[in-house]
Amino acid sequence: MPKRISRLARKNKIIESALRIFAQKGFQEATISEISKASGVSDATVYEYFKTKEELLFTIPEEITEGPLKDMEKILPFLRGAEAKLRAIVHGYLTLYEHNPDYTALVMLQLKTNRNFLKTASYEKIRGIARMLLECIQEGITEGIFRKDTDPYLARSMILGTIEHLCIRWQLLGTPSNLVDHTDPIIDMLLGGIRTQEPQKNISIHLHLADDSIKAVQPKNTPTGNR
Repeated sequence: MPKRISRLARKNKIIESALRIFAQKGFQEATISEISKASGVSDATVYEYFKTKEELLFTIPEEITEGPLKDMEKILPFLRGAEAKLRAIVHGYLTLYEHNPDYTALVMLQLKTNRNFLKTASYEKIRGIARMLLECIQEGITEGIFRKDTDPYLARSMILGTIEHLCIRWQLLGTPSNLVDHTDPIIDMLLGGIRTQEPQKNISIHLHLADDSIKAVQPKNTPTGNR
């Protein structure tokens, strides 16, 4: 058992070092020698765990998102309503990116444009949160909370696109200073477009204007002698 723990710790150290170096220097400029030195192991040891530098790169997202994905799977069943679930998922995305700036830089500035990554099993696994997002939107449509003509894929793209834009600006320009604070504005803006509107009630207003044709009717039993 101690040997297995030691191997796992060594692997995690390699991934941690690779993440930092890839984020700082870029995948093309980073070398296995730099990663092995930062990890306190030899180049040969790195290759014991990862056959190529690209395989090491593609392993990082799966390792980073595994914990948040499991947490989300535990939380969502206890939330009532599609809107609450959407907020939780967006909050989870923004929290993950804000707490892991190196990972955000790697994903937003490098992996998003890597076609080989889109073909990996690692990519399929991290898409789990995006699928949860889609399922919540579809749930809201089915329950009548969201409009029937809502395109769930387009709604999801709007959310993810907004998150990506914020993260890229955060990485390159340092703004916004806080990603998590944008959870409610993102969701509220989306819901304003897809939430089912209450049916408007038609109200008729009838105005009766007094004119010469309308005569005052004197109540019965009203004395007329003394005024």
